Amino acid sequence: MPLPYRVPIRLLSAGALSLAAVATALAGPAFPARKPGLWEMRSTEKSGGRESISVQQCADTATDKALQEYGLSQPKMNRKFCKEDTRNEAGKMLVHTEVCKQSDSTMTRRIVISGDFNVAYRVESHTVYEPAPKPAPRDDDMVAEMRWMGACPAGMKPGDMLMPGGMKMNVVDMTHLAATAGVGKPARAGAAGKSGEMTMPDSSKVDVEAMMRMAAEMQKQLPQQPARPAGK
Repeated sequence: MPLPYRVPIRLLSAGALSLAAVATALAGPAFPARKPGLWEMRSTEKSGGRESISVQQCADTATDKALQEYGLSQPKMNRKFCKEDTRNEAGKMLVHTEVCKQSDSTMTRRIVISGDFNVAYRVESHTVYEPAPKPAPRDDDMVAEMRWMGACPAGMKPGDMLMPGGMKMNVVDMTHLAATAGVGKPARAGAAGKSGEMTMPDSSKVDVEAMMRMAAEMQKQLPQQPARPAGK
């Protein structure tokens, strides 16, 4: 199904994943406050040797709080069979573990956050399935390195996120768009596998139509790019 927008899929995916990762991490009640200013996030998949993605975000207390509230507001429809635990460990800043019972296996995800929220910190995620389901799910183990770069530059306001290629979006605006489009709301009742619904590797449901509406709203807010000359 073609998506009704011209945003490069790689950049849109990076933005959506960045929003989800930040909001999930900030949902922890023990999450310490970050130093306001410009933060660089460089994320890399552990397997596959893929090139890292670098994103810069202008952060302050208010936008981090908004992201925290967004993470806490997400429905538990896809997590009703999960047990979650967040705690501090010696030598680690914060450890979040979730164990989710699925139809034919158990998924265990461990997220370790360590470092200094005034200078630099690291987020590492590792997921294990026992027994391994068939077909095998996508390996989504990730490492993200966050580094404080100084004050936000002119032209960037709190919440702004600069993507690869120079595209800019605001993570707080994205949470509002997600709420308006219905992203994260319970899927409509009906037969499994119905049109407009997509099952992810972890058995969660994604409303494709809601994601398309969100993408369309994002496209409206992006500056129009000049037409590329024919033959180039």
